[in-house]
Amino acid sequence: MNRIYIILGVVVLVMIGVVWKSNSDRKAREEALAQQTQQYNQKMAQLEAENQARLAQEARDKAKKEQARIESNRQAKIEQANFNKDHQVVSNQATVEKKAEDDKPDKIKEIENKVKELAFDPDSAKFRNQKGNCGEVNAKNRFGGYTGFKMYIYDDKTDMVTIEDLDKFYDHGMMKILWDARCPN
Repeated sequence: MNRIYIILGVVVLVMIGVVWKSNSDRKAREEALAQQTQQYNQKMAQLEAENQARLAQEARDKAKKEQARIESNRQAKIEQANFNKDHQVVSNQATVEKKAEDDKPDKIKEIENKVKELAFDPDSAKFRNQKGNCGEVNAKNRFGGYTGFKMYIYDDKTDMVTIEDLDKFYDHGMMKILWDARCPN
């Protein structure tokens, strides 16, 4: 009988050991899971912060673009108001210019037509200071306002027209150099 008690005692001790080991393993798994959860939450918080920063930057960029658009519209309205003010003078000058245009030589008319091909609104093109293959043109932009007189140079060899500020290379400084070199005084 003592043997049975000893065997039962050993079995109970083994069972207690198994339960204790199982509990310690479970606690270790719970701690590991808690640590993984904490790392995951930290990573998610970092991603959320980065996302919020990106959204804030996009909002700032959008606000800048909107401000630029508003400023552009304001400038267009000012140009339109100036155009409307000057339109009365222009319409009176149109009759005089039409008569002067009819008196122009054919070569100048050909050059004017090539310049007009590059204008947004060809019918609005106004010319002045025309000497040889050079002159100045003023035409309406996309907003309906005149851009101001810009230098142009026609090249007979390439049959091409270069207009000031039509692209970034031919700015006022570059056109002045070309004008001085190619245009009669």
